[in-house]
Amino acid sequence: MESDTFLILLGGLLVLAFLAEEAFSRLRIPPVLVLIACGLVLGPGLKLLPPGRFAQVAPHFGAVAFLLILFEGGLDLDLHVVLGRWRAGLFLAVTSFATALVAVVLVGTAFAMPLKQALVLGVVLAPISGAIVIPLAGKLGLQEEVRTLMVLEAALADVLGVLGIVLTGKLITGGGLAGLLALGSLLAALFSVLLAVTVGLAWPRLLRRLGDRRFVDVLTFGVALALYGIVELPGASGALAVLVFGLTLANEDHLLELLNMRVEPVGSVTRHAVHRLHGFIGELTFLVRAFFFVFLGVVVRFANLSGRSYAQALAIFVLFLAARWLALRVLKPGPLNAVSRADRRTLLLVQPRGLVTAVLAIEAAHLGLDPDGTFLGQASLLILATNLLLIIGARRLRKPLPAVPGQRNLSAASPAPGGVPGRL
Repeated sequence: MESDTFLILLGGLLVLAFLAEEAFSRLRIPPVLVLIACGLVLGPGLKLLPPGRFAQVAPHFGAVAFLLILFEGGLDLDLHVVLGRWRAGLFLAVTSFATALVAVVLVGTAFAMPLKQALVLGVVLAPISGAIVIPLAGKLGLQEEVRTLMVLEAALADVLGVLGIVLTGKLITGGGLAGLLALGSLLAALFSVLLAVTVGLAWPRLLRRLGDRRFVDVLTFGVALALYGIVELPGASGALAVLVFGLTLANEDHLLELLNMRVEPVGSVTRHAVHRLHGFIGELTFLVRAFFFVFLGVVVRFANLSGRSYAQALAIFVLFLAARWLALRVLKPGPLNAVSRADRRTLLLVQPRGLVTAVLAIEAAHLGLDPDGTFLGQASLLILATNLLLIIGARRLRKPLPAVPGQRNLSAASPAPGGVPGRL
């Protein structure tokens, strides 16, 4: 792709992404629908965006998005929150992911899809979109506990999806059980975690020396990218390392206390760095999300998808509703005991698929896990269907949306007075 064409494409994507966010703020239309519609109009409709140009840069955007999801997922996880009084969110995230995964596997095998391929498709489609759910968490008029459940589930869903595709990829391409052991062996996992924790604890000390220099957030993300590559060289899990690196930075205070080490002044440096990273990564995600959703509208020819593809997507969508209902039903006597029936109905409707689904579909094709090339079409149909369902759920809003969404963070579960959390 020529440089001038790429710059025009990039600039246009940013304008479209901004307009999509405005539609979300003012009209309560999920940005994904606006961006895919723009892709359909500019691609198959007006022929202004050729699919080949998008396909040339898609793998590069996919690689960056893959690491962004992991790193941001780690930054958003507060160990005290996850393991403490709000552990119900963890149960909801895992149960919902597992039931959705089983639903896709059942439909896939019913449509004569090989079990391994159905399993990979399940991992691609199972996670809900944190980028869509988290901005809505504080705006649905729900109780604080329910908002916390939604935020924590959405933060964990992306991570479960990315780690799931890595695990299934190793399981399938590595020769069954041997591939599973290659990823999950104690030695490899220990190496990934220890190196990530070590770098995560040491990095704030270097940041303190750098002071308030510009671009330290870019430098920190660069360390995350380098860490992924270094850990992958000996065959360990780079994905796990990036996740743990982000988690270590976000929980520096707790970890230093556990190690009986002095928290200050390193803790203050880390908190400031994490705050800046959220803004920087949010802007990167804003760009990557815009590319992928316009990419789906340009590349996926919905009119050319077979009736079998639509039937399979419809069956998965119906089972998604059933699986979500089952997950909420199973958790009702325990973690969701205090959640009202109306709030459970809202949780049933708010399960959109988004950026992580598109990224995982492309990553599955890159790893050779999608031999038929059908995952991207299925992912696109489910993204559209679940976001249309979200519009129905959004009609249940009890307070108006603010003009400008804010930044994604687990603290969104407890908004400060006069402020409503969200994310670009």
